[in-house]
Amino acid sequence: MKKKIFALLIIVILVFSFVSCNDTTENTEDNKVVAEENKKEEPKEENKKEEPKEEKTENKTEEAKEEENVQDEGIDRKDVAEKYKWNLSDIYENEAAFDADVNYVESSYTFFREHKKDFTASYNTFLEVFKKFEEVRRKTDKLYVFATLQSHTDTEDSHYSDLVDIATKLDADLNLEIAYFSPSIINMDQKVLTSYINKESFKEFKPYVDDILEMKDHILGNEAEEIIAKAKILFKLPESIYEAYVYNTDLSKYLPEPDLNKFWFGTREDKIKVIEDLYKKTEVGNDLLAAIYEAEIKKNTFFAQASNFENALDMALFSDGVTKEEYNKIFEITHKNLDKLHKWISLKKKVLKLEEYHFFDAYTPLVSASFETYTPEKALDYINKALEPLGEKYLKDFNEGFNNRWADVYPTKNKYQGAYQWGTYDTHPFVLLNYNETLEDVSTLAHEMGHAINFKYTNEAQPYFASNIPIFNAEIASTTNESLIYEYRIKSAETKKEKQNALVDYISLIENTIYVQMLYADFEKRVYEAYDNDIPLNTEFFNHTMRDVLKEYYGKDFTVDEVQTYQWSEVPHFFNAFYVYKYATGLSAGINFSSNILNGTTKDRDLYLDYLKSGSSDNPVELLRKAGVDFRSGYPLENAYKRFGELIDEFEKTLE
Repeated sequence: MKKKIFALLIIVILVFSFVSCNDTTENTEDNKVVAEENKKEEPKEENKKEEPKEEKTENKTEEAKEEENVQDEGIDRKDVAEKYKWNLSDIYENEAAFDADVNYVESSYTFFREHKKDFTASYNTFLEVFKKFEEVRRKTDKLYVFATLQSHTDTEDSHYSDLVDIATKLDADLNLEIAYFSPSIINMDQKVLTSYINKESFKEFKPYVDDILEMKDHILGNEAEEIIAKAKILFKLPESIYEAYVYNTDLSKYLPEPDLNKFWFGTREDKIKVIEDLYKKTEVGNDLLAAIYEAEIKKNTFFAQASNFENALDMALFSDGVTKEEYNKIFEITHKNLDKLHKWISLKKKVLKLEEYHFFDAYTPLVSASFETYTPEKALDYINKALEPLGEKYLKDFNEGFNNRWADVYPTKNKYQGAYQWGTYDTHPFVLLNYNETLEDVSTLAHEMGHAINFKYTNEAQPYFASNIPIFNAEIASTTNESLIYEYRIKSAETKKEKQNALVDYISLIENTIYVQMLYADFEKRVYEAYDNDIPLNTEFFNHTMRDVLKEYYGKDFTVDEVQTYQWSEVPHFFNAFYVYKYATGLSAGINFSSNILNGTTKDRDLYLDYLKSGSSDNPVELLRKAGVDFRSGYPLENAYKRFGELIDEFEKTLE
């Protein structure tokens, strides 16, 4: 098992770059999606607050992977000091309280059935049903989060996984019971509906209705919506089959066992052989994986067109609040700035004195690493200095949260790996870490607590139905903190080596979170366009498309290996369509906010802090514009790429 997990980790490291995705599941399905995606983040995994039923719109995207995402070995949980462990009694004091809410939710279904016909008949009934719905939904949120957090402290405990199953079923059942909400509201007399939702007593529920009205052209009749709701059980099938093969199918008896020591300590020829062995399972299953991904694309297209969208992209962008023009502009700007990535590859090739630069050379250090350790207390001291520009209140909330057991800090036996933030509207945030006291862990702590403070401020400022953080904006609070950390590391470096390490780490963050994720997004965009244009999808097409994108993004000094063309089949994010580009927009926004905070006035800082309270109170792109980061102008992404180029130039100067 230990070797199996280590081998998987190597593949993950090679395929996914160190991306720090956060999990912020809030009170809606979008939150669940974000949570899932954060968990999917391999190298620095993170989950989120309301585990995605897809992120805030879907409940879970990664659970089949959990067996591979747990600590194979670790200290016993009982040996960790209480102050470094979650206090889940803040959600439920005991399982009797959990069971009481389960029973309450189940008993509520009768209420919703009874009001199916008279739901909109009078304002009093309309208001009563919404009050009940919020009450019940908040309980299902708590049930799901509590069960999942418990299960992630010990993924081998079947009792906890049973609790997750109970909570998942309750959530799905509730969605089915209230499936009539949307079509009933859409079919109401417009004057009556307007009179209902503009009443002061309905103010807290208006965001929910507004979202339905925005979807008006994509909501079907009662019967059709019920069929779609029932069909959602099929939604995860392609991903489940993918996970069954990639994570749960053991072919070790039939495939060569990689010599992992040779990857780290052998010759270049040894590394190539190890990589080929590691990818044998992917190579053997290439046709199967292609068929699975084709099924995922067809499924997404079906559900989009069933809801009157032209294609899967239109449906995804509608959910994000992003226009097709804004989406396409992100690619245009990226393509114009590929020369900077080409320069970075060429510089690394030169520094490492290589005749050819391959993707595994990214894991040969350009500078000898620092091995200074950071206890949680030392990390907090460092973070307080780096985040000082955010102001006294932000730091006070950050420190109080960490010191009041928001975080589960250290890796323990059978604990879920990675890092994420999660919670519910009725709880404080919860942060999962696997803290090993490295400088990278300091950055991860700042990242996840950035999500946590965003979560806290939003819930304090917004009503329940406006408290979800849009998926498009989900990674911004976390990456702003990371950017501030890196800028502080560069500024405060006392030696040439410290500065070089800080520069390389920041460059790598931008490369892996913006360029690599845009590479994946570019591949995804091309294959969906091919399907929309009736071009057959198969193994050869996927591999060829990935090769083209790799060559385009990395340039002439980058040698594309055959195994790299299989890379599309190692990206679980593709089972949440059109998600990966949001890592790029998230970090670019974070870089811009950190620049505004460091180089601007207190007004710039306050605009950012107000943004952290905004939730989904407006269109996500508009919320960013109000805070001083206007994606419609293209400037935020341009500025992030500009900073990338500046960092490369600064590193190159240290080599003189």
